[in-house]
Amino acid sequence: MNTRTLVAISILVTASALRAQKAPDITPYLIADRTAEVALARTAAPSAISGNATVLVLTPKGYTEAARGTNGFTCLVMRSFAAAPGDPQFWNTHISAPHCFNPPASRTVLPAMLAQIDWALAGATPAELNARIKKAYSEKRFTMPGDGAMAYMLSPQQHLSDDADPHWMPHLMFYFDRALKGTTFGAGGFTSPIIDASGADPNSPMQVIYIPIRTWSDGTSAIHAAPGM
Repeated sequence: MNTRTLVAISILVTASALRAQKAPDITPYLIADRTAEVALARTAAPSAISGNATVLVLTPKGYTEAARGTNGFTCLVMRSFAAAPGDPQFWNTHISAPHCFNPPASRTVLPAMLAQIDWALAGATPAELNARIKKAYSEKRFTMPGDGAMAYMLSPQQHLSDDADPHWMPHLMFYFDRALKGTTFGAGGFTSPIIDASGADPNSPMQVIYIPIRTWSDGTSAIHAAPGM
């Protein structure tokens, strides 16, 4: 074997090793009890919806189906790496965000999110994620949100940040093609009645609207008493 061949092999082995090193350790994000993760995922929406939904759970190889539903909804516990690439909390192991996607969102929004998660868990950088997402939409491998695409995030057990109020508030999420006219709702930041959740992510072709509501999925109130009351 000549020197040139040895150098080529060395480069390939080194590149392979670097790719392997880039992949994050997914262990801290896993829930050992699969039944518990299914139950947590179902808290995203009222039981009349989530009880008949398909449920996905996270495994070392990504999300997989743990329960087959009958109503077209899909529930799962999103982790931090479902956020926009470059988000400061992208690898926060505390994040636990039960979602329940309706049928249009299950068909059009969720596949793109799962693809991003697979790429992130394989070691893609934020820049690589943004480039792949943009290319996938431009090549029509990802589709824009279907009419009426939305998701429930009503779990009283959700942990969305490490702030003073990690549960934040129950809310509905609505997904739109950002290029379409008529999707300007006067939405603002996180203190507005209608929240533009994608406003800080100029790379996203989707506009994501949050609408806070008054109760969690179990029917308990999410309204905080005013100071002094």
